[in-house]
Amino acid sequence: MTLFVISDTHIPEISQKIPEEFLSQIEPEDILFHAGDFTNMQTLRELEKRCKVHAVRGNMDDSDVKKLLPDKRIVEISGKRIGIIHGWGAPFDLPERIKKKFDLDLDVLIFGHSHIAYHRRKGKTLLFNPGSLGNPNLENRTYGILRLEEEKIWADLIRLG
Repeated sequence: MTLFVISDTHIPEISQKIPEEFLSQIEPEDILFHAGDFTNMQTLRELEKRCKVHAVRGNMDDSDVKKLLPDKRIVEISGKRIGIIHGWGAPFDLPERIKKKFDLDLDVLIFGHSHIAYHRRKGKTLLFNPGSLGNPNLENRTYGILRLEEEKIWADLIRLG
């Protein structure tokens, strides 16, 4: 099982479709975290056909997505608590602002919004922004992979192309 992390797909406003280079990596037993800004329901449904999806809404999502998905959520996998939130506002202090939205201690906090990859530990929590899979600059399309081990959590940033 692989844990994929994406955000800010922005389909069809910025990208026309989810990159095949990314989709070809996903197996039905995998888990995908999406940190918001699908922009439409079709993108969410396409991902759900491929694997288990845990997602939150973003500020650019249409009303159908916003009605269906929460602002934030916590998922437990292999005894690890993983928080997901999109984010808001300017990027300069985004990690600190989103961390304040969760009352519980988390092992991982996934977020998006800034389109800027972020990978740092704050105490025992790994804060991880996979950047944007829908970035208009093809050289900057990124996604993440989480690896949960008993004593350690790893995150890798993958650049398409």
